[in-house]
Amino acid sequence: RVDIIGALGLALGMVGLLLMLSRGAEWGWTSIPTLASGIGGAVVLLLWGWYQLRAKDPLLDLRVAARPAVLFTNLASLGTGFALFSSQVTFPQMLELPVETGSGFGLDIVGASFVVMVSGVVMMLVSPLSGWLERTVGARRLFTIGTVAVVFAYAFVLMWSTEVWQMLIANVLIGIGIGFSFAAMPIIIMRAVPASETGASNGLNTLFRTVGTSTASAVMGGVLAAMSVEVDGVTIPTRQAFELCFWLALIVAIAAFVFSLLVPRQLKSDPHPSLPS
Repeated sequence: RVDIIGALGLALGMVGLLLMLSRGAEWGWTSIPTLASGIGGAVVLLLWGWYQLRAKDPLLDLRVAARPAVLFTNLASLGTGFALFSSQVTFPQMLELPVETGSGFGLDIVGASFVVMVSGVVMMLVSPLSGWLERTVGARRLFTIGTVAVVFAYAFVLMWSTEVWQMLIANVLIGIGIGFSFAAMPIIIMRAVPASETGASNGLNTLFRTVGTSTASAVMGGVLAAMSVEVDGVTIPTRQAFELCFWLALIVAIAAFVFSLLVPRQLKSDPHPSLPS
C-alpha cells in the first residue's frame, strides 16, 4: 500500500530543512523563521523515522537504508552533489566578473557558458565508458575513481585558476568525476537491497544528492556574499571568497572519497537483489 503518512511526513520534514538552507542567508541564520524551519524539519523527520520503523508498509525501509553499502553511498552522494553544485555557483561568477576586479576573467555570458557546459558534455561522453568500467573494475571502484576526480578538480583550481583554460580543465575533471560517481551509485544500491526496495532506495539516494546541491547553493552564496567588496558601486566577491569556496568543496569531496572507501567490497544483499552481483 502507498504510505501516505510517510510521504507527507518526509515531504514536510525536507521542506523545513531545505527552506532553512535556501533562505537562511536572506532571513538571517539565527532568525526565528530560519530556526523554526530547521528545528521543525528535524523534529518532523525524527517522528517520521519513528513511524517508518513501526509502519506495516513504510515508504522507506530504514533498516535497509542503514545497510553499510546504502548508507555510505548516500552519504557520499551528498558530498558529490555538494561538489557538483559548488562549481555551478562559483565558476560562472569567476568567468564573468571583470578582469579589473582581480578575481574574474571578463567573459560574456555565452563565453562563460561554453566553459561551464564542458562538464555536462564530459558526463555524457563518459556514460558508455562508465558501463564498461563498472563491468571491469566494479561499481565500488568506479565510485571511488569518480570522487578522486572531483577532489583533483578542486585541488587544481586552488593551485591554478588564473587562466580560462585552467577553469576548462577543472570542469573536465568535474564532469568525469560526477559522471562516474552518479553511474556507480544506483548499481551499488540495487545490488545491496531487495527488489521490492529498488524505487525507494534509489529515490532516497536522489534525495541525498538534492540536499547536497541545495546545501552547496546556500553555503557558496553565503560565503560569496559575506566576503565581498564594492567596486564602482557594485558589490562583488573577492578572490579570497572564491578560494574559501574551493576549499570547502575540496573538503566535502574528500569526505565523499572516504565514504566511497567505506562501501563494502563484497555487497551482501537479500537472496533476490535488484541486480545480481
